[in-house]
Formats: sequence, structure tokens, C-alpha cells
Amino acid sequence: MRPSDFLPAFTRMLIVLGATVLVPAQAAQPAAATAVQEEAARQAQLQRQARREQIQAERQAVQAQLGKDEAACYQAFAVNDCLRKVRSKARAADNALRQQELQINDEERREKADQRMRSIEERRQEQQEKLQSGEKPAPPRATERNNAQAREQEARQRAEQQRRRAAEHAADLERRKQAEQQRITESRARYEAKQQQARERRERHEREKAEAAASGRKPPAPLPPGNQATP
Repeated sequence: MRPSDFLPAFTRMLIVLGATVLVPAQAAQPAAATAVQEEAARQAQLQRQARREQIQAERQAVQAQLGKDEAACYQAFAVNDCLRKVRSKARAADNALRQQELQINDEERREKADQRMRSIEERRQEQQEKLQSGEKPAPPRATERNNAQAREQEARQRAEQQRRRAAEHAADLERRKQAEQQRITESRARYEAKQQQARERRERHEREKAEAAASGRKPPAPLPPGNQATP
């Protein structure tokens, strides 16, 4: 006689019922955990997008401030030294923003790698549960084909994302290059206009000095340093 024959019928029924309830509960736990992970990933992606938008806004502010600082430099006496300082400051600010972008991209890559590892682990557990329940797994060839198709789709998506990022980065660089060239052109025009005005004032001052010397009048006062034209 088997030992289980000594168990009362009611006790055996409770054991069977408990096993029946436990299996769905255990199966529901991974699904709930997956939902929580997906929501956390979605929130993290929203935060990264918000940070990217903030970085872009700060970069535009840096460029706008650079334009103002350059315009102020052309009103100063030491123009070139002033320009070097303000442009160095702008480059440092832009480099700091770029480092933040690299950090966000690195976080995104790590999160996607974790998602792929979780997906692989979930598929492995699913196959194991099917084996334990007596369900036959999919034929090896079909499984390999499905995995290959999934990997190919993921590779296409990654390639498309990389192409899109590269295109956006190239477009951003081109816009910044054009804006920088426009600022340089405008700044140079303002500088040349200032120099022309200084030359005209100097020539007028020299004429007045010559006329005063010829007529015996008192010569005009010297021009201030800011009105001296750069040779």
C-alpha cells in the first residue's frame, strides 16, 4: 500500500486545490513584474526626452549670449582678447551640455541592453514552464527562425535610430556652423564700420590740427584712445 493511501480524501483534495491555485499565481508574478518594468522604462524615457529638450534650450541660450557678448566685445578696446574669452566660455558651456547628452545616450543604451536580457530570460522561463507542464516546445528550427527574425528586426531598428541620430547631429552642426558664420560676418561688419568711423574722425582731427597750425589757432584736443583707428 502506498503512503498516500493513508491520507484522508479531504486532505488530498486540499493539496490538489492548492497546487491548482499556486500555478496561476506564480505565472501572474512575472507578468506583473514586467508591467512594472515597462512602466519604469517608459517614465525613464520621458525623463530623458525632457532632459534632451532642456539641454537644447540651454544650448540655444548659450549661443544667444555668445552673440551678445561678441557684439559687446566690438565696443571694447581689446577686441580680440575679449572675443577669445567669450568664445572660450561658450565652448566650455557647450562641452558641458555635450557631456550631459553623452550620459543620457549611455543610460539609454544600458536600459535597452537590460530590456533585451530580461526578454531573453522571460522567454527561457516560459520555455521551462511549458516543459514542466508537459507542453511540447516549438520545433528548434522554428524557434531559431523566430529568434533570427527578432534579432534582424532589432538590428534594423538600431540602425535606423543611429542613422536618425547621425542626421540630426549633422543638421545641428550645420545650423550651428551657419549661425556662427553669420555672427562672425555681422561682427566683422560692425568692427569694420567702427574702424572706418575712427579713421574718419582721425583724418578730420588731423585736418583741424593742420588748419589750426596754419592760422595760429590753438590745436584741438587729442582724440581719446577709443577713437584711434587700428592700422
